[in-house]
Amino acid sequence: MRSSGCSRSTAEKKKRGASETATDEWFKELKPSLLKIGAVTLAPSTEAGKSSGLTFHYPPYAVGPYAEGGYVAFVPWETLKPYLTAEGTRIFGGARPKGDADEP
Repeated sequence: MRSSGCSRSTAEKKKRGASETATDEWFKELKPSLLKIGAVTLAPSTEAGKSSGLTFHYPPYAVGPYAEGGYVAFVPWETLKPYLTAEGTRIFGGARPKGDADEP
C-alpha cells in the first residue's frame, strides 16, 4: 500500500508542476494509525445512508511545500474492508459519486 500511495502522491505533485519530491526518509518514523494521519471524513456514496470510503485531507506543508496547497486523498471502502469490523462495514456501501472527485 505504501508504494501505491507514494506513486499517487508523486503523480499529484507532477500534475501540480512541483519539481521536487520527498525521499522515503521523511516517513520512516510513522506508524499506521487512522487517528494520526490527518483529518478524515466519510465520502458520499451512491447508496443512501452509506459512505463510499474515507477522504483524507492534508493541509499545506503536511505533504509538500505550501505553494502546492493542500492534498485530498480518497480511499474506497472496498480497500478498507479487510480491516473493518462488522460494525465498521455497516456504514459503507455504494460507489463514490462522479462529481465528488472534483471537490476540494
